[in-house]
Formats: sequence, structure tokens, C-alpha cells
Amino acid sequence: MKRKFLEDLGLEEEAITKIMAENSKDLTGLKAKVDDLTEQVAVKEETIRQKSEKISEFEKVDIEAIKKQAKEEGFAEGSKEIENFKRQNAIDKIFAQEFEVDGKKYKVKDKKGLQGYLDNEKIKYENDEVSGLVEQFSEIVKTSPYLFETDTKKPQFADSTPGTSPNKDSENALRGAMGLELKKD
Repeated sequence: MKRKFLEDLGLEEEAITKIMAENSKDLTGLKAKVDDLTEQVAVKEETIRQKSEKISEFEKVDIEAIKKQAKEEGFAEGSKEIENFKRQNAIDKIFAQEFEVDGKKYKVKDKKGLQGYLDNEKIKYENDEVSGLVEQFSEIVKTSPYLFETDTKKPQFADSTPGTSPNKDSENALRGAMGLELKKD
């Protein structure tokens, strides 16, 4: 509202001053609201600009190339796992087989124990064949024969020597220790 408009209406100077002061209060509040809304719009426009830039960056990404790369990496990883499985399976077959050292046939009895003696750098796996494993066994058989079963028969021992009778005192002591009834003469 302009002062000239109020003067043309024929209002007194004091009334015009009061009306202008009241109008100024209203305008100040409205100007603050306009400034606040202007700032909010500027912030939102900046956010929209940043999001548009991100979208532009994402539009440049070749999704098909990423899919292809992921697929190739998956195949490579899967192939590696299959190859490791085949290798371990071939090694396990060798552990289950008999082999010969100095004319005696042996078979692995303690696979986990044997693995501590093996030099894994010498074990090769190519074309579904394992090499360098059995070659290490002959030395290990000599130093740690308890890891292997052999075709050599173990000696058999009889219960007692023929022509002797068991000692009744030692038999009774054994029965007493075991909590069995003692034999009487």
C-alpha cells in the first residue's frame, strides 16, 4: 500500500502513519516467509542438480559388460574349485591304493598323520594325474612306518607255553583285581 493512495482518500496524517506501520509489520513477516521459501527452493534445485549428475553417471555404465565380467569371474572361480576337487580326489585315490617299497606292499593307514610329512611343493597335478606323492612314501615308510599298513603278517602268540600250568596264585591275584570270584583249591 502506498501513502499517496491513503492521502487521496482524505485520511489524516496520523491515521496514515498508523496504517503504514501496521502494513509494514505484515510486509516484513511476508518477506521473511518469501526469503525462507526461496532458500528452500534453492536447496531443492541443488539436490535435483546433484541427482541428475548421478543419473548421468549411471547412464554411462555398461551393465551388460558388468554382467559379462561377473559371469566370467564366476566361471573362473568355479573352474578353480572343480580343479581343486579333482586334485584332492586324485590324491585320495592314491592314499587308498597299495604301493610297493623294497618288495613290500604298503597302504596308507593314517592319512592325516602322513600329510605332516609330505612336501606339498613336490606334489604336482596335471592332466588328471598326480605326481611326486608316492615318490615321497618310500622315505616316510623308513622313518615313520606306523603311518602305513603292510602286507607282512604279524606274529601270533599262544596263550601259554605248552607243558606248563598256570600259577594259581597269580591267577587268583588277577581275578581279585578284576573283581571276579577267586578259585579254590
